[in-house]
Amino acid sequence: MNADNTGAAGPTIVRVDGSERVRYDYPSLFSYARQGKLSSYPLMRAQCHWHDDWEFLVAKQGHLAYFVNGEHVTVDEGQGIFVNARRLHYGYSTDGSDCEFLCVLLNPMRAGATKDILEKYMLPIGDTSRPSYLLLDGTDAHANVILHTLNDIAAARKNGEPTAPLVALSGLYTIARQLISMMDAVDTCGDAQHRRADVSSVRRHHHATDRIVSLTTMIDFIQEHFTQSLTLDDIANAGSIGRSSCASIFRDYLNQSPIEYVTDVRIRAAVSLLIETDLPVAEIASRSGFHSPGFFSRTFRKIVGAPPLVYRKRKRNETAASGRQTFG
Repeated sequence: MNADNTGAAGPTIVRVDGSERVRYDYPSLFSYARQGKLSSYPLMRAQCHWHDDWEFLVAKQGHLAYFVNGEHVTVDEGQGIFVNARRLHYGYSTDGSDCEFLCVLLNPMRAGATKDILEKYMLPIGDTSRPSYLLLDGTDAHANVILHTLNDIAAARKNGEPTAPLVALSGLYTIARQLISMMDAVDTCGDAQHRRADVSSVRRHHHATDRIVSLTTMIDFIQEHFTQSLTLDDIANAGSIGRSSCASIFRDYLNQSPIEYVTDVRIRAAVSLLIETDLPVAEIASRSGFHSPGFFSRTFRKIVGAPPLVYRKRKRNETAASGRQTFG
């Protein structure tokens, strides 16, 4: 999730030029912790994305749903979710209700671990054979430790503690230990999502995996080229699939058509530019992939609920009123 209040996708990931940029609190550690609200997103939904970091979200007030690599899971108030590295994901509201959340990003590659520790313990957590996500419920001892550790990391950062980077670093190792224990338990005992691997279920798994790979490739293509004119054929060709399969994959996993997703990426890029720059609307439209300022303004108003300049003014007033105590 993104806790940036810009509405961009992912944990403070800004997609203005097709790239992913995470505003880490401690760049040397690749650590990030913020609180946010689901209502800060267009349509109360983050943009589908992936990254190399471990992502953690804790629902502080309210609830939300998460899409992770083709699966949908509900995160109730007080619960959290761990999203593994390089998995497609996004958070969203299923019923229009808001959710206040804590989002924490940790990158195992920047934990300063020795080569043997990294290869034996840290990197295997992100292996494709490992769970794409884990639901964190405080009634589970390992999950409870993770939830408390996430709160400690966020509190140290918020309070400006001099040793906050050490809190994040030690927290990463604590969390890694708990994740390994939880994943080993899943591997040993299985759960409702790890059914008997008969021939038909294996075939379905491979089919679903192929579709996720195609979706990831097409999403990467769109995020790299959204400032250009894109057609359904362009997107389908990027995924090496046909037009109908392309449309089916986007509809099944994202509940959007491919072109609707393109528009979504462009609008979120425009939101970032409106808040972070003083560029005129026409320039923002062009940089976001809209070749007509008028069409951009109409589309923006339809999706976001306000004209571009009204939205910019409202967001800046909100920031000023909160004493710049924003969520990212």
